[in-house]
Amino acid sequence: MRIVIVGTGTGIGKTHLGVALVAAAARRGWSVAGLKPVESGVPADSPGEDAAALAAASSFHVKHPQPYALPDPVSPHLAARRSGVTIDLDRIRRWVDDHHAPWLFIETAGALLSPLARDLTNLDLATALAPDRWLLVGVDRLGVLHDIAACRLALETHHLPPPVVVLQAPPTPDTSTGTNAAELRLLGIAPDVFTMPRSAPLSDDSQQAASAILDHLQSAPSR
Repeated sequence: MRIVIVGTGTGIGKTHLGVALVAAAARRGWSVAGLKPVESGVPADSPGEDAAALAAASSFHVKHPQPYALPDPVSPHLAARRSGVTIDLDRIRRWVDDHHAPWLFIETAGALLSPLARDLTNLDLATALAPDRWLLVGVDRLGVLHDIAACRLALETHHLPPPVVVLQAPPTPDTSTGTNAAELRLLGIAPDVFTMPRSAPLSDDSQQAASAILDHLQSAPSR
């Protein structure tokens, strides 16, 4: 099963979720790989921090280097431009396709509509990878109802299925924290909603939450 992890923003916990899911799948004895094909803020001659964390949690060998490890800690399209390269979908697709694990989790860089190049976004990349399921990550705080609704509208515009939504606990809870999952369901914004704690990806709490998501992904039909 091929699953893409997209987000409502940047720095919201996509890698935390990805590592937790890949580790939980590996603990089940599944052959699983966690991939991040594009990453910015990567020191020279080293793998990206996020890509390395996903690979370390994987039970299936992840091929290095990742297609685009960009040094400047800015939006991938700008980091690529400063490095004199253009992010190419075919190159990413070939790299992902080279991983023949039965379970693939692929994390994008930045938000769903963040640009990767002129007329190219993470939505385009994720669509090109033809995933079986989409995971959309947001933060369990004020504003997330809008953020999830806006991302779902973007997916619907491209005739894509509703994503499985995962809300990450915020650094500092606000008055909406803990209520947003139920509201997303009640308002019909997202039928499938899960929450993740802020504990380390390999902690018991995070692994329990990741296991519930895996159960859902395994039982729900591909779309």
